Amino acid sequence: MIQRKIQGIWQKHGFATLTVMWGMIGTTLGQGLWHVDAPDFDKAVQNMEWQSQQTGREMVGSVIPADVDFFQVAARTVQDGLETWMLEVHVPGALATCIYFDDFHLPAGATLHFHTPEGKYDEVWSEGPVTDAENNTHRRWTNDEVPGDALVMVYRCPEGTTQQATLGMCGVGFFARHQRFPHPWDSQVSRGGSEPCQVDVNCPEGDSWQCEKDAVVKLRITQGGGIYLCSGSMVNNTARDCRQLMLSSFHCADEVEENEWPFFKVQFNYEYFECGGVQSINSRTRTGVIHLTDSDDSFNGQINGSDFLLVEVEDPIIDSWEPFYAGWDASGFNGNGGVGIHHPSGDRKKISTYTNSPVNSNAYSSGAHWRVQWTATETDHGVTEGGSSGSPIFEESHRIIGTLTGGSSYCDYPYAPDYYGKMSYHWDGNNPIPTSMKLKAFLDPVGTGEELMNGSYVQDAGEGNVSCDLYTSCEATRVEDRFLSGLTIIPNPTQGSVAITCPAGFECEHIQWFDAMGSLLGEVSGRGVFRELDLSAWGKGVRYITVTTSDGWAATRRVVVQ
Repeated sequence: MIQRKIQGIWQKHGFATLTVMWGMIGTTLGQGLWHVDAPDFDKAVQNMEWQSQQTGREMVGSVIPADVDFFQVAARTVQDGLETWMLEVHVPGALATCIYFDDFHLPAGATLHFHTPEGKYDEVWSEGPVTDAENNTHRRWTNDEVPGDALVMVYRCPEGTTQQATLGMCGVGFFARHQRFPHPWDSQVSRGGSEPCQVDVNCPEGDSWQCEKDAVVKLRITQGGGIYLCSGSMVNNTARDCRQLMLSSFHCADEVEENEWPFFKVQFNYEYFECGGVQSINSRTRTGVIHLTDSDDSFNGQINGSDFLLVEVEDPIIDSWEPFYAGWDASGFNGNGGVGIHHPSGDRKKISTYTNSPVNSNAYSSGAHWRVQWTATETDHGVTEGGSSGSPIFEESHRIIGTLTGGSSYCDYPYAPDYYGKMSYHWDGNNPIPTSMKLKAFLDPVGTGEELMNGSYVQDAGEGNVSCDLYTSCEATRVEDRFLSGLTIIPNPTQGSVAITCPAGFECEHIQWFDAMGSLLGEVSGRGVFRELDLSAWGKGVRYITVTTSDGWAATRRVVVQ
């Protein structure tokens, strides 16, 4: 999401007309080597930042137009029955690059790889193999970002392959903002990133949202010559058929042309493995979506509705990525607390927490948005920023109640409000679209009349079918959440005695206490909701108390004995 100051509100999206400063395609085309005339880097960054402020979409790159046949400029070799075509592409100054194809087709048995040139980094970055699984009738495709200002394309096929490949290149992606790669590719290309107060989704704040985080995706959107970042979420529907539906915000893609939806990239599982981590999965991406509906509510540079977008991910999502299809509540319920999960500035997945009920807001359109304020938590004080647009906000029952349009929160002003288009307004509100295009028609395709439902992972329904009707994998998470949030050990700090109370529905069965080094000091068993414990016999210092219930739930709390 981009922040734009309009009438006192920092909008993290906007609707001004975009004019992209295009680079010109290079005139030097040698066999196996292609030099692209890229724009001046500093001017490009300045332009992208200005466009981000004006349009409210987080612009990170631009597409340098081209009209090049890969096989006319690549170098060909044949060895041991394998035909190889190689092309090295140079885009001076780029933090990362990619290639856009408007005539893409690979025969069975052929592969396409993208990698950094040998010797440019201590290790070679590689994407691939890309296979005929990426073929589509529209024949459009684009690869992921390759770090640095040069990439190598390598096409291989068995010698004598009868079916011919076509690789017509229509553009080169020039990335100049928000590119972060792991070591050893980070030193030369990493720039930008989310603000320092953001909280990784795998910090303690995300412990009870592990299912919902698997619904949230990072988006790379190409439109009008620009490349932008937003967030979205996979969502369930009343047919419970695991249709690959993804919900975001209309302003993220309000200028996408019909022939640009195939370049729309959806990235799954992009998160650090641990709180404050450095390692993440970077390659789980699906390219191409089918546009289904949107709020169509941008007029004269302003939003006049609830700002939603619904698309279908075009190609099958890999089972091992374990996408979660989030539940939602379209009844108008505002909740009593919850979280927003998002990709600020295209960074790894973050989580922001709110503890008060969202309130009705007329900031954009009458009654179409929730106003939300974030709360400081154990790790820091999560907010939102450019790239967070379109991300979901979940209430305490773990259902989506809105999608992010804009706001004014950032690390220096974490209590400033953000605004989420209401799920209930997306559903059947007064957006300027016919009834057949409202969200209800797509998320309740069988006409059940349901206005809320739970989320689900993909489950095997037998006979080759799948179902998103089983919530058992996340029911455990909710039960644990109730136990963790309801367990109390007071007072803390203490002079020695503490009272341990298990929440309603749980019985404390086994209690252990440890010193600061983890050595067991004592334990006691016996069922009950309440128990008093005297720690004074072990003197002053830090103690750890582990409580285990009769159902097997366990939690450890830190207690200071003074």
